[in-house]
Amino acid sequence: MSKTPKNYEAIAAKAPTALHEAFAQWIYEQTGFRPDLKSVQLAVALRMDYQASPENQADLAERKRKAAAAKKASAAAKKAKLEAQLAKLKADLEKVETEPAAADQPAVETAPVEDKPKTTRSRARKATATASEAPAQPKARTPRTRKTAVANPPAPVGEDFDRVDLDEPATKPVRRTRRTAATKTATATK
Repeated sequence: MSKTPKNYEAIAAKAPTALHEAFAQWIYEQTGFRPDLKSVQLAVALRMDYQASPENQADLAERKRKAAAAKKASAAAKKAKLEAQLAKLKADLEKVETEPAAADQPAVETAPVEDKPKTTRSRARKATATASEAPAQPKARTPRTRKTAVANPPAPVGEDFDRVDLDEPATKPVRRTRRTAATKTATATK
């Protein structure tokens, strides 16, 4: 790409195009401000050249440098504030540690306070419901898993075992994966 200097006077001498006119009208509709047509034309034509210019690049670098310095100063101020808070907390801790213990001070006699839970309507209902109910129900069985199967083997087969159960066809195993519509129709046509 060649870096030939542009002739900005020639660009400014050109007549505005339909795009420039439409853009100026759009700016007026959006903002209520009617811009000069020649200003819109020059802004559209020269914007990219301005952004790439050394003057703009130097300005951007200066703004970035100032922003970095401000961020560094803010971080230093925050660090100083946190260190001051830490020093205050350490001083308070030392003050508490150097104070005489509560055992050294005379005890103030107080009447013992009974710790009763606050009785609410729901607690009162639960208390009366549990007192009036029949004995507690047996605990529900937990589902059988590999761990419970090893820990609790099935009971041995007793006299109530029927040979008729062996003649019945076995049930289909439960499918663990979801079938898609295509496989459903394929199995339905079989």
